[in-house]
Amino acid sequence: MNIRIVPIDQINAAAYNPRVDLQPGDPEYEKLKRSIEEFGYVEPIVWNERTGNMVGGHQRYKILVNEHGHTELQVSVVDLDDQQERLLNIALNKVSGDWDEDALSQLLVELQQDGVDISLSGFDDVDLKQMLGDIEIPNFEAGTSEDQGDLGVLSSKLVTCPHCGEEFEHD
Repeated sequence: MNIRIVPIDQINAAAYNPRVDLQPGDPEYEKLKRSIEEFGYVEPIVWNERTGNMVGGHQRYKILVNEHGHTELQVSVVDLDDQQERLLNIALNKVSGDWDEDALSQLLVELQQDGVDISLSGFDDVDLKQMLGDIEIPNFEAGTSEDQGDLGVLSSKLVTCPHCGEEFEHD
């Protein structure tokens, strides 16, 4: 991968770009902006040095330049003819994997339980409610005092740390 820093005046928006041109205030624009502000610029714009066109990353470009005032950007450089450039533009915007819905839901639940703001994932509230609503939370029966043992005994028990061997009394 060829990564370079390129002045923004050398980076042209591809006139043929078939993606919707998001604007400030559009939900998807705001989600992308929030993601960039939280995680930084982690996915470089793809730039064709032969034509000067952006092949992928038009929305990131708009946010980085218009919202954050960047005058140069780190880009992934390609050297493609016109047809290859257009095909790559489509592929970058279309080719993606499918989600393992159960694994995704479980991961979101774990992150949420850890106190993470999962709205930064890029999913909107409707999607999150739908995914999190699919998680089955096991219904465990309450334990008995026999399951827990005599908790009063623990107050004066000598405890040994399994890692360092240090002994101390548990209050």
